[in-house]
Amino acid sequence: MPAKIFIIDDDKELCEEVIEIMRDEGYLISAEYDGLKGKEAVEKGGYDLLLLDLKLPGLSGFDVLKQIREKNIRIKVIIVSGRPQYNGLFNENAVCKNKDKEEEEILKLADGIISKPFEIKIMLNKIKELLT
Repeated sequence: MPAKIFIIDDDKELCEEVIEIMRDEGYLISAEYDGLKGKEAVEKGGYDLLLLDLKLPGLSGFDVLKQIREKNIRIKVIIVSGRPQYNGLFNENAVCKNKDKEEEEILKLADGIISKPFEIKIMLNKIKELLT
């Protein structure tokens, strides 16, 4: 059975492109453009991986991530962010330039970060790594 991926990002054009690519790769994928609606869909379950933007209407990506982890929802999460200060967060000995330690700690609840704009190959490799 193919892996089920969910994307929460308010950039509808980006979502459409990612959906097309993921379907070509054999994944089942759905999207939501609002943080609150997206979190509710993830809570209903059944998804293997979440691609999550941070800046969202309704509920921020930080809050979505924190709340799904508090509810122990078993899903891999990749942050897809245009915020360059988070790029090195998952590297050992990295010093995050982010001044907000709470945000940094919440982001560490994710399984990875991909910077926007991103190369599709990098995203596909990260997804495959997390789903195997």
